Amino acid sequence: MKIRLLLLITLLISVSINAQVLITSVNQSTNELLIKSDLELLHEEYDLSRWEYTNQIRIDQDARTPHSHPVLTMSTQQEYLDSRIKLLSSYLHEQFHWHVIENGKASKQAFRTRIKNEFPSVKVGFPYGSRDEGSTLSHIVICYLEYIALSELIGPNQAQENLSTNNYYTWVYQTILDPRNRETLDRLLTEFGLEFRGVSHQGAN
Repeated sequence: MKIRLLLLITLLISVSINAQVLITSVNQSTNELLIKSDLELLHEEYDLSRWEYTNQIRIDQDARTPHSHPVLTMSTQQEYLDSRIKLLSSYLHEQFHWHVIENGKASKQAFRTRIKNEFPSVKVGFPYGSRDEGSTLSHIVICYLEYIALSELIGPNQAQENLSTNNYYTWVYQTILDPRNRETLDRLLTEFGLEFRGVSHQGAN
């Protein structure tokens, strides 16, 4: 009887955690279902609610890369099938795109202009940055938020190791992982209204 009660409590906790987000598989393929299962396991292992700004999540094998809008979509690239930490990091990254759009105090142009004032020499294009300068500048803040959240979950050393081994946004990650830039980046988060450390979060919409 006690064992059955314990199993029921465990199941209810699991359902409660996963109810925070709705994760759907577009094609119901093997790889999509594997990514879906791993995301659900990550939600059971970690409390991700602090960094979830949208609760509609899709897994799509036809997505070339993960993207945030119009619906947060995770791809089935091999690195995410091989590593839950890579999957977790990328998932947080896409959630922070929503954070910047929904909670950022500055307009897109003002946001990017202000970042460029601090980081004037921008490397654009694969593997250094995004497709253009504006998007690369935005990713400086996105990737820094990703690093902070990941550090809280798995520790700063493991977070740094994970991000420094990505084969994309290499200049961006190098910039945000440089301790000399920490004070500037923290100041930008506060200025833009994006700082979440010590701030309660109401959850995804």
